[in-house]
Amino acid sequence: MNILLAYRSHPEGARDPFTSLLPVGLLYLNAVLANLGHRVTLANLSGVPWKRVRTLLKELRPQVLGISQFTHNRADSLELARVAKELDAGCRVVLGGPHATHTCKETLAGAPFVDAIVLGEGEETFAELLKPLVSGGDLSGIAGIAYRSRGKIVATAHRLPIPKLDLLPMPARHLERSFNVDPRRQLEFVITSRGCPASCHFCSSPLFWGRSLRFRSPRAIVDEIRYLRERYGLVYFSFRDDTFTANRERVLEFCRLLGEERVGIFWNCQSRVNAVDEEMLIAMKRAGCECIQFGVESGSPELLKALGKRITVPQVEKAAAAVRRVGINLSVYLITGIEGEGEPQLKETLALVEKMRAHDGQVSPLVYYPGTRLFADAAGRGEVDASLFARADGEGFLVRHDPFVEKARKSLLAGLRRAGERGRYTREDFQRQRALVGYAPVTEMLWGETLEGEEAYEEALKVYREMMRREPDHPWGHLLYAGLAARLGMVGQAKKAYLELARLVPQHLPAWLALGELALMSGDRAGARSSYEKALELDPADAAAQEGLAALGPGSGPPRGRRT
Repeated sequence: MNILLAYRSHPEGARDPFTSLLPVGLLYLNAVLANLGHRVTLANLSGVPWKRVRTLLKELRPQVLGISQFTHNRADSLELARVAKELDAGCRVVLGGPHATHTCKETLAGAPFVDAIVLGEGEETFAELLKPLVSGGDLSGIAGIAYRSRGKIVATAHRLPIPKLDLLPMPARHLERSFNVDPRRQLEFVITSRGCPASCHFCSSPLFWGRSLRFRSPRAIVDEIRYLRERYGLVYFSFRDDTFTANRERVLEFCRLLGEERVGIFWNCQSRVNAVDEEMLIAMKRAGCECIQFGVESGSPELLKALGKRITVPQVEKAAAAVRRVGINLSVYLITGIEGEGEPQLKETLALVEKMRAHDGQVSPLVYYPGTRLFADAAGRGEVDASLFARADGEGFLVRHDPFVEKARKSLLAGLRRAGERGRYTREDFQRQRALVGYAPVTEMLWGETLEGEEAYEEALKVYREMMRREPDHPWGHLLYAGLAARLGMVGQAKKAYLELARLVPQHLPAWLALGELALMSGDRAGARSSYEKALELDPADAAAQEGLAALGPGSGPPRGRRT
C-alpha cells in the first residue's frame, strides 16, 4: 500500500531546532509499516511552502496519509488533511498523536476531511486499520481508533499497550524513502521508554501512554546507539524519555554496556529529582552523560502541589547538589503563570534557582493542553471554554494573561543567567570530581571548555591531548583537540586529529567538512576536493560540501553518479 506519513510544525516552530524535527513516534510507525511491506514515504513538511506540499502530494498520490498532530501544530495538521482531500478525494486521512487523541470527537465533528484518528500508541493500530479503511470495510473491531459511522462518532475499545518495546524495529534502518528529513539531526534524539512515573496536572503523557512504564532493554539501546554511530557518524545523543532514570537497574546496566563495549559517545537526558542518586549519576557520567535536565517548575511548595509534581524543595536541592558533586551539567525547566503565583512564590523560586546553581534552564508560561487534569478541571469549573482548542490561532493557550506572568518569566530567566555564571565549575570543582568519579572523558571535556573560555588555550590543548592518549579509541578527545587546533591556526595538528577521528568514525560528516576547510587553508585543492566529495557521499544534500566544491572552481562537483 502507498502511504505517506507527515508532520508539519506551526510556522514559528519551523525555525526551532527541536519542534521542526519529526516526532520520534512517526519514525517508529514508518519502520513498522515498511517492515510489513508497505511503500512508505516519511515527510517533514515543517517550513515547506504549501505550493511544494501540493506538488509532493500530487507526485506521491498516497492511498493513506498519516499526520502527527500536537496542540501547537493542530491548525497546520488540519490544513494538510484538507489539502490532501482536495487533491484526491480517495486519499484516506488518519490523524495520530497527543492532540488528535485527546480531541478526537471534536476533531472528527469539525473536520470532514479526516477519516479516522488513532488513539494513543499507534504502531499496531495503524497497521491493522489500513486495509479496512481503504477498502471501506468494518472498523468497529479495531481497538484504539475513533471514526464516523452513520453520522455518529465512534470510539472503539482501548488497545492494550505493546508489551515489549524491543520488538519494534529500529527507526534508523528505514529512512530510504523520505522527504526533507536530515538523518543526522533527526536521529540524535532517541526514546528508550514509554510512560512516566509522575502525574503532573499540566502534562498529557499519562493519559496518552497509560499509567504503566515500559522500557527498552539496555542491550537494545546500546545496539541502536552503535548502529547510529556506524551508519551516520553520530557521537552525541539526547534521550527524550519523560524520565530516563525511572528504572535504576536499567540505567546502571546501560552505562555498564556503554563503557565495556567502548561505544564512545556523550549524551544528555531528562529526569526527575526524586529518580536519581549519587551512585547512578557517577555511572552515568563515566558512560558519557554530560547534562541532565530536571523538571523543577517552581520553588514554592504550594505551587508544586498545585501542579501535581509530587516532589519537594528539599528533594530538588538534594538532587542538584548530587549532580554538581559528580560534575554533570545541570539544566532545569521552570513554569510561571500558575494560578496563585505572586511575588512571594516568585521569590521562593528565585531563591531555589540561586541555591541550585543550574548551568542553564528554560522558563515557560503554564498553558492548557487537552488530556491534562489542568484543562479538565478548569473546563469543569467553567473557567475555560471546553471547545478552546477548536480555535486555529495561537500555538497554545495561557492559563494566565496578566502582566505578572511576563514579569516573572523575565525575572526567572535573569535568575537562571546569574545562577549559570555562579555555577560554573572551578578548578577545585574539577579536582573534587576526579577524586569522586575517577577518570571520565566528560570531566576532561568540561574542564577543557572552561579553559578555552578563560583563553588558556595551551592548557586546554594539553587536556585534550591527554584524552587522546588515555583513550585513543574515544572520538571526543580527537574532536575537541582538532576543533581548538583549527581555531588557533594549527592546521597540521588539526588535520591529523580530524583524520584520526574520521578513521574511528568514518561516517562523521563534520570531520570531512573540517578537513576540506583545512585543506583549502593550506592550499591543498586536491585534498579539499577529496574531503568535500567524501562529505557528499555521506550526505548528497549537504550545503557546506556543495559550497566548498563550488569554491574550488571548474571541474569540481559531487562524485559521478551522485545527485546534489
